[in-house]
Amino acid sequence: MNNPTSNRRGRKTSKSQLADGEYTIDDLARRCSTTVRNIRAYQDRGILESPEKRGRLGVYFDSHAARLDIINNLLDRGYSIDNIRELLAAWTDGRNLEDILGLEKAIALAFSTEAPREYSLADLVKMFGLNSSSKSMIDEAVKLGLIERKRTKFVAPSPRLIEAGAQLIKLGMPFEEILDLLRLLRGNVQRAADGLVKIAVARFDEFGDELPPSETIRELSQLIWQLRPLAHQTIRAEAELALNRSLRNFLGDRLSAVIENMQEEQS
Repeated sequence: MNNPTSNRRGRKTSKSQLADGEYTIDDLARRCSTTVRNIRAYQDRGILESPEKRGRLGVYFDSHAARLDIINNLLDRGYSIDNIRELLAAWTDGRNLEDILGLEKAIALAFSTEAPREYSLADLVKMFGLNSSSKSMIDEAVKLGLIERKRTKFVAPSPRLIEAGAQLIKLGMPFEEILDLLRLLRGNVQRAADGLVKIAVARFDEFGDELPPSETIRELSQLIWQLRPLAHQTIRAEAELALNRSLRNFLGDRLSAVIENMQEEQS
């Protein structure tokens, strides 16, 4: 049972009362695929802000998640904690901190609206009609980034993809074929996404590795937020056209042949 704590107005606050976009430190660690220990270390090293205190409960926000995503990305690229602290200091030196954090948030969150979800091995076995010995299939799903191992659990960055795959299983499609289709789709969509982003941000290339002026940073942040609905609209429209073409190509001819055959039998 959650232990309530007093908030700034004197009322009691519990974990279950947090609003959307608010996290406990455990929730934030899960959201950003890191550990509570790392979060506290980043705070101690000055690259992550402390939480808002509501009684004894520390509350984190989407801004913390955005900063953590950036930190994780930089760490993956080989930056040390000291490098990251120096980089952040350089960014904010003589600049509007709100502009920098706005761009940081746009990059980290603009295309990430789903909260990761945990699944047990039993959950995956049941959803995808596997058996407990289907280790190779689970390994392949991990390689594709559908799920990530987390001790005895699996975390799906996009639960919608997992649910869609489960629905395809119910329609009779084998799990192996779903993975093959996803592999093909992943490559094509990634190339399209890369092309879209390159075209959209090409005019900012003149700054190279230098931090652009504040007005340019704000313009870039706004562009990134606007890209999301336009990208979804474009990809969805193209996918619908492609599905229509496939239906006509694969089923139209067969249906015509069936009708012709029926007419011949009746004549």
